[in-house]
Amino acid sequence: MFVEMSVCDSPNKNSKLDKKSLTPFKKVRRKNWKQEAVNKSDISKGQEVSYVGERFIPKRFDRQNIEFNLKYIGKREEHDILETGETLTDSYWRQSGFIANINRTFGIQERRLLQFYSQQGTRSRVVDSESADSDWPCRPRARPHAIQNATHEMPGICSPVDYNMMDWSSGGMVAMSSGQDIMLWRNLDESTMVFSVESPTSLKYSPDGKYLAIGCMDRNYPVLDLWEVRSPMEFLVSYRKLIFKSMGYISCIEWSHDGKELTCGTQCGIILVLAMPKLRTLKQFHEHRHKVNKIKFDPTRKYFASSDTDGKIFIFDAGLKVRLLKLGGRSILFDWHPWTGEDLVVAERSPASIFIFNIPRRQFVASYRRRDDRIVIKTVTFSKITGELLVNVIRRDNSDFAVCEILVLASLNRVVDLMSHQDRGTLFLMWNPDGTNIATGGLDDTFSLWNFFPTHKRNAILRKQEQKAKDKCSSLSLFKGIR
Repeated sequence: MFVEMSVCDSPNKNSKLDKKSLTPFKKVRRKNWKQEAVNKSDISKGQEVSYVGERFIPKRFDRQNIEFNLKYIGKREEHDILETGETLTDSYWRQSGFIANINRTFGIQERRLLQFYSQQGTRSRVVDSESADSDWPCRPRARPHAIQNATHEMPGICSPVDYNMMDWSSGGMVAMSSGQDIMLWRNLDESTMVFSVESPTSLKYSPDGKYLAIGCMDRNYPVLDLWEVRSPMEFLVSYRKLIFKSMGYISCIEWSHDGKELTCGTQCGIILVLAMPKLRTLKQFHEHRHKVNKIKFDPTRKYFASSDTDGKIFIFDAGLKVRLLKLGGRSILFDWHPWTGEDLVVAERSPASIFIFNIPRRQFVASYRRRDDRIVIKTVTFSKITGELLVNVIRRDNSDFAVCEILVLASLNRVVDLMSHQDRGTLFLMWNPDGTNIATGGLDDTFSLWNFFPTHKRNAILRKQEQKAKDKCSSLSLFKGIR
């Protein structure tokens, strides 16, 4: 009797079948063995081989062969973050998102794709996916393409740009001045009002949008006017404070987060802290020796920073109202990170330089610097929703023409979006209060509104945050009840 048996079966010890009668099994190579084995001729060329235990892993990729991989991501070489050009948005998903995801997945710190190294004699490093390639906390938008909603003709808006002469209220009203009158514009009903004000020098809405503080002149005396917003079409001058002539005009205004205090910078460098509603003087700072051009509080209300035209930046304790530290150099551009309250971005116009300064650690944690003057930084600002850094630059193209654009950075080596217009140029002017829209100016005297982050997505984020806060409170209440 003959029994057919598969080569995968094994004879049963209790079987009465004679083992000598089984069909012999031959060890043969599979037909595709050549595709599985390592080509010996390749190893003989001098490639290094890494050994892990008893296995050997050949080095499968050489550095000189990187061009074969780069052709699939639409980018031939690394580019400077401020010299991306118009091709950035066309190949964003291939060159930025794809590389970043691959690097985070495999813990690769280099910016090139599929660039392997020999690990012989070295221990592999574990890279935290959250900290790799991030100079500040950031959640880039899933579809980073800002869209223009409206464009309006506005002569003289960009000659020159004074960021202390424009603001966007929480009620949707835009206040703007070119140094003569003050124009109030409302996008919802496209209504425009013009008020005659003598030599306005600065303006700022209160956080709730109920007041508009205006620095101007009363003949030869600098004054601070407080306008009460009664309705979208009605304003009332509720109080006026005279400033000493020796201080010069009020160059910049910043409100506290609760709207109870105003911090004003002056032409001579003195900073005044005034209490609402009578604008009583609470404190004077005499740190600056030149005109104060910007004052801003951090989101946690612990600090506020100020800069002057000489490039000095001072950090103050907002509660104690004392000076903490001074940053020298030509750094007249800065902004607070909207989440941490500890990271300060500082920029120099030319040569274009960007630094991230951490307040508690008292040190610069990231930096970018150019060696030429081909690019000038106009302003830097963070998105309060995504944490992305917007850098407005003016650069020279191949034809030596000036190109104005806004680069959106997720880190100092990753550009995720580009806001530009070849004909008009794009100069950053201001955010709306909730951070969903941007106002920009063009070189052809146009005023444009951009949808930077959809409102419904922002509302969804706020709902999630509120739900998390409620869940946390519920957990704490339950813990207290058990204890």
